[in-house]
Amino acid sequence: MSDDRTPPPGAEGDEALLDALGRALAVPVPPADPDRAAHVARLAADAAPAPVAAGGPADPSRRRLLWMGAAAAGGVAAGVTGAVLLVGDDGADEVPTEAVGTLTTTEGVAAEARLIDHTWGLEVLLDVSGLEPGTGYAMTYVDRSDRPVEAGGFVGTDGLMRCRTNGAVLRSEVARFEVTAPDGAVVVRGDLA
Repeated sequence: MSDDRTPPPGAEGDEALLDALGRALAVPVPPADPDRAAHVARLAADAAPAPVAAGGPADPSRRRLLWMGAAAAGGVAAGVTGAVLLVGDDGADEVPTEAVGTLTTTEGVAAEARLIDHTWGLEVLLDVSGLEPGTGYAMTYVDRSDRPVEAGGFVGTDGLMRCRTNGAVLRSEVARFEVTAPDGAVVVRGDLA
């Protein structure tokens, strides 16, 4: 064995052995070329962003990030505004409505109604209050032949309810509509003119 493979005189333990092993297996590395090192240093300096003074223009990537954030915030604001406008507007003012001829209710119930004559059937816009909370009510249109046509239903609440019901019968064929309680009692009746 050569002297390169044995620990130096006075060295003891594993560290000395590992050090000797590292020297024996090391691949010789040529010294760095000073011109090449200077060239790499210049390239790195040219690629580095210039320092930004207070109040000066921001780094382009930072500006891009700010614009993306502003655009996202604008998109969210537009979406929320659109949703509020759609949900907040029932569209009833855009369609011509017709008054109900005679509207009667049972004691303690208050109601107002308007009609919309669609090409596909009659729609009743009913505002009603005073119904028993938690109780289900059925809306029925009655045609001129006294035939009932189901037009939906709703559950009573403590406050004013704004209901929109539709039935598969044309306005010209409907004589009246009725809101009935589970026991069959008519709580709201609208006779059409």
